[in-house]
Amino acid sequence: MKHDKKKDNVILFPGLKERLIEKGMAALKDKQYQEALHLFSEAKSYDDDEESDIHLGMAICFLELGELQDAKRVCEKMLHEGYGHYFTVLQVYMTILIQLKEYEEVKQTIEAVLEENHLPAESAEHFYKLLEFSRKMIESPEEILDEDEDAGSEVNIDDMLKRPEEQVQFIHSLKDRNITPHMGLLNTILQNPDGNPLVKSMILQLLAEHDVAKPVHVTKFGDSLTLIPSEAVKPEQMPLLQQVLRMLDDTLGNENPTLYQAVEELWRRHLFVLYPFLPKYTDPSLWAAALHKVGYEMHGIEIELEELHLLYEFNERELREACTMLKDIEEISYL
Repeated sequence: MKHDKKKDNVILFPGLKERLIEKGMAALKDKQYQEALHLFSEAKSYDDDEESDIHLGMAICFLELGELQDAKRVCEKMLHEGYGHYFTVLQVYMTILIQLKEYEEVKQTIEAVLEENHLPAESAEHFYKLLEFSRKMIESPEEILDEDEDAGSEVNIDDMLKRPEEQVQFIHSLKDRNITPHMGLLNTILQNPDGNPLVKSMILQLLAEHDVAKPVHVTKFGDSLTLIPSEAVKPEQMPLLQQVLRMLDDTLGNENPTLYQAVEELWRRHLFVLYPFLPKYTDPSLWAAALHKVGYEMHGIEIELEELHLLYEFNERELREACTMLKDIEEISYL
């Protein structure tokens, strides 16, 4: 049996698998993808049950390490066997297919989801846009993406500002390239008041990964901010992130681990889309209550305010506003 194998002199004890997953998630957040992949693989080897966080973590590691076929294989297994948060896995899968330039597969997958009427209303617009993009890439790829080093020209800037999906592909293409020739385009997108907030967060993440130490100006949700990407506090390092998750882990995590995982993903996406701005409210208890309530609602479960008050401290007016913010941001957190 797999449990009998010795792995790196680790003695198996209760909770080891969960600890490996936890350490894998921490390594993933720190962008230590090879280490995270090793930890997830070891956790997976201890038994045969399907752990959605292990497999999704492995898919993301493969994606970041450039092992796109392995990442694709893991996502296809999750989608076909129905474990994990379906639309989270689907979004990762679409990202992989776009990087592989498998636009026909993107088109067929989204069309199949639409035929089954499984697409949530709040995500429909983004998937329709992705479907349109994939169809155009199939029909006339040369008209959609100019891969020339002259991508910063005025014509291409105007063209790219109209297509968030194209911007995402362009950002991914710069991951291992010199971004200096493209700073004009990236700054233009960051400063465009009508630009997609998620795309702007991805650009700031890209600039931080390239250790850009020059100030950039970003406009988002009607606010503006100047920051140095290499010095800015990243979303995954925000104290509020972990403060809220610790509260939710003590309540929702004990009650419904699967729902907790979905809510954790929602909170991480929320902070990433807001980045570099912080939420309007900074009270962890308020956000934990809001996430608990919205998480329940997303899964068709009702919860009374009195029950929430037993778990968290919050102002009811602020709770309503925080819930609305979570739902509004979630609508734009996918492309």
